[in-house]
Amino acid sequence: MNWGVLLIPLFFILNFLIRGKKIFLLTILTILLFGFMEFVSGKMMHNRVTFLSISLVLFSSPFLVSGFEKMAHTLSQEVEEKLTRLNSSCREIERKLGEMNKTLARLEKDNFNMHTLYEITKAMSQILSFTELCIFLQNNLRKNFSFLQSFLILLRPNTVFIIDKIYNLSSPAEGLKESFLPQKEYYKVIEKIYPGGGYFYFSPEDKELKQIYNVEVKIPFALSALMAGDRLIGFLLLEGLLREDFSRFSLFSTQLSLVLRKVTLYETIERLATTDSLTGLYVRKKIMGLFEEELSRAKRHNLSLTFLMLDIDHFKKCNDLYGHLTGDYVLRELARLLKINLREIDLVGRYGGEEFSILLLNTKQAEAKIVAERIREAIASYPFKTYGEEFQITVSLGGAVFPEDGDSAIELIANADKALYSAKNRGRNCVLFYGEIK
Repeated sequence: MNWGVLLIPLFFILNFLIRGKKIFLLTILTILLFGFMEFVSGKMMHNRVTFLSISLVLFSSPFLVSGFEKMAHTLSQEVEEKLTRLNSSCREIERKLGEMNKTLARLEKDNFNMHTLYEITKAMSQILSFTELCIFLQNNLRKNFSFLQSFLILLRPNTVFIIDKIYNLSSPAEGLKESFLPQKEYYKVIEKIYPGGGYFYFSPEDKELKQIYNVEVKIPFALSALMAGDRLIGFLLLEGLLREDFSRFSLFSTQLSLVLRKVTLYETIERLATTDSLTGLYVRKKIMGLFEEELSRAKRHNLSLTFLMLDIDHFKKCNDLYGHLTGDYVLRELARLLKINLREIDLVGRYGGEEFSILLLNTKQAEAKIVAERIREAIASYPFKTYGEEFQITVSLGGAVFPEDGDSAIELIANADKALYSAKNRGRNCVLFYGEIK
């Protein structure tokens, strides 16, 4: 009996139980193949070893096929996973490239802004006048910052907290003019910061600062304290400044503090060099320089110009009777009276000792005579006081008018001095012009 033939049904049942329907069909095909082979060559099938080998191969083929399918499936999954990871990596690279491009653009913008800031501060460092500094800020702040309004707040020196002046730097077209802060919250913040320094950014979202300073912020603003050494001299306020510009604003404010300190020092030195310390009027050198400038302008534009010399009558007797401290008091009060009775465009200085010089711009002799008489009467009627005692002071004035009485500053001064000498000889406490005595 051929026992190998009995293995075929056994393989058939095992494949059906183990491998399922697909292998069941494969096994049927295998049986048909065996039958064909039995028919073709009965001898080969009577060899049990050969038959068993072929049967094992055929039996194992479904397992091999399944293994290859699993391997292919596994490889397919791995490829899909790798492709998924590759796509994710590509998206991450694209995202990082986008961030790098944004960072590069921001760095380029920051570099441009810093270069602009450098150029502005470099130009600003050459300024020696406060008025020029304010005009410079008006024209250049918007080149480096985006804001709604800007203000320069100056404190009165050598006092407790008192705001001296506020300048609106927002619009160059309107020129430099004093202003006020648009929100009362700004005053509250400034008062709380005084006398310290620092840089501050306030926004409606910043609840902590709102609680600390007890303010209701409607519009974001930046505020920096401007220091001259360890002394607070003012503030720079930019309303509506973007938070991203705050760091550059801090750098700019530091440089502005240095420039403002230099300007203040320079103007102080210039004032000391050109202003009489006792009376606060121009010194002789300064008033003579201004005289030359105004005379040149009068010649160019065909204008009149009057030069007055004023001398206090019997000032030596005043010093001898009341002392030199009282004499200093008289000089200070007389300087104050001169300023009160002159226009802002007129110039006045201390010529020397008890003599004063006055420049009346665009003024003819008839008009100058009225001004000189008003000055004389104001001084003569003023009650000077010392040690509880009142006394009177009188003055004499001599004048010369351009172009009638001279064509140069030296000639006009000499002729005004001659008129003053004549006024002294006529009994003092009077006004004479060179045209009246020549």
